[in-house]
Amino acid sequence: MTKSTRDLFRAGIAIALLATTLPTAACTSKTTAPPTTVSAAPARPSPVIRKLRMPDTLLGLPRSMDREAIEAAKRHLDTLKREVDPPTSAVGWAYGNNGPDADMVFITGVSGTVTDQQGLIERSLQPYRIESHKPVEPGDLGGTARCGQGRFAKESYLVACAWADDQTVGIVAFLSSRPQADRTVQFLEVRRAMTETAA
Repeated sequence: MTKSTRDLFRAGIAIALLATTLPTAACTSKTTAPPTTVSAAPARPSPVIRKLRMPDTLLGLPRSMDREAIEAAKRHLDTLKREVDPPTSAVGWAYGNNGPDADMVFITGVSGTVTDQQGLIERSLQPYRIESHKPVEPGDLGGTARCGQGRFAKESYLVACAWADDQTVGIVAFLSSRPQADRTVQFLEVRRAMTETAA
């Protein structure tokens, strides 16, 4: 494992350790960027049942076998499970490689009945060290989505995105040694790869 990879693993672990617990629905959420014209898709009963899964690869990155990175991705799963009633699936894992840029992707998500999409997204993003987050298009799966950017140490750059629809909620964190541009396209690709549907 290269030094840059080890540094990013440690930064990824810090993502999960920034807050001891994910805020619950009773907590007041932090101030975020003013809402823009991007709006949530109309709430309506889903014609299919959605669950979440862990693909073998994401964005060309294999599953990481680093114990600390995996634990970082799973840290808030139990709290997320309490946000849906009842939880029907739960995933948490890290994906990455040993290349010179040591890119990492952390996924965390659960499925069940979601009743407060916007509030749940804001609570889900609070443990991540991002200055603010803004609405982004949720893609063809609908619901609500937001993304924000942050920084770790001197050479680690973070983009954290979250979505919620009436059956699933998930967080995708991108960590890189390089400055990151908009990651909405990759975020939506990861969301689609994580989502299973059944009639």
